Amino acid sequence: QDILDFGAGYFAAAKKGDLKDFLNGLGSREVKAPEAKGQGSRLTTSEKKQILEVFSKIDVENTGSISSSDLQCFDKNGKFFAKLDTSKDGKVSEEEYLEFFQSLKAKNPKAIEEYLKYAQKTLLKMTIGEREGVLDLFSKIDTDGNGVLDKEELYRFDESGKLFEKMDTFYGKIDKGMYLKFFEGLKLRNPKAVWNYLSYAQKCLKKLTTDEEKRVKSVFDAIDVDKSGEIEEKELSRFDKNGRFFGRLIRSLDKNKDGKVSITEYLNYFKKLKVDNPKAIYGFLKFARRLLKKCKVDNS
Repeated sequence: QDILDFGAGYFAAAKKGDLKDFLNGLGSREVKAPEAKGQGSRLTTSEKKQILEVFSKIDVENTGSISSSDLQCFDKNGKFFAKLDTSKDGKVSEEEYLEFFQSLKAKNPKAIEEYLKYAQKTLLKMTIGEREGVLDLFSKIDTDGNGVLDKEELYRFDESGKLFEKMDTFYGKIDKGMYLKFFEGLKLRNPKAVWNYLSYAQKCLKKLTTDEEKRVKSVFDAIDVDKSGEIEEKELSRFDKNGRFFGRLIRSLDKNKDGKVSITEYLNYFKKLKVDNPKAIYGFLKFARRLLKKCKVDNS
């Protein structure tokens, strides 16, 4: 077409005697290069930005890569992840993620827009892993196992009581349904908030709270009748005559076999116990309180 246009212009100018002006004008003429094959199917800057925003929201642990578990909400059978993970190293980088969508756009330019709409909607729903994590946390916080949470049980995460007030719509108790509903609303406001809270809560569960440490120490002080700062076998006989509970506990703590256990050894044991089994502390305190109370009645 350009050749035909040139020919027509050339002969028209020659006929009018304006050939020189025509040829001079060619130097200033804007000539458009033909579009390279596939150039129109490249991701735009805006599309790349939106795709990477989705990537960031899926990458809940902020590792810079996506695992198969991160993609659960989009990919229950793992086929999508297999396509994304071109390096086959078990994770998807930003580059691999963008590369997949570049290829997708080349096949179907409208697919990117459709995916972004779908992704934004899907990201607002809790994944199976998040729901399981929330319910597992509920179970660990519910130390008395009655199926509901009270303000005291939530205290280790919520000293101010503000979180409890947001959750509580049932006369001072929170059941599993209410607990899940709270986190579903949290996910709507911030897709990463549920994972961040679960990570924070797990760390809290593995530490003795101020109240727990105080109560564990009170048991130690009750056994340490001579106030020496150490528990001895003879002191234990007053509370645990057959040695079934306290005796066995102390023997496991008495590393140097001198028949004594310091407050430091005692607390370290319960700190480790909390990591292994968060509910064990409450079981111990409940049993110890009952045993100490019985002992006072027997000795009165």
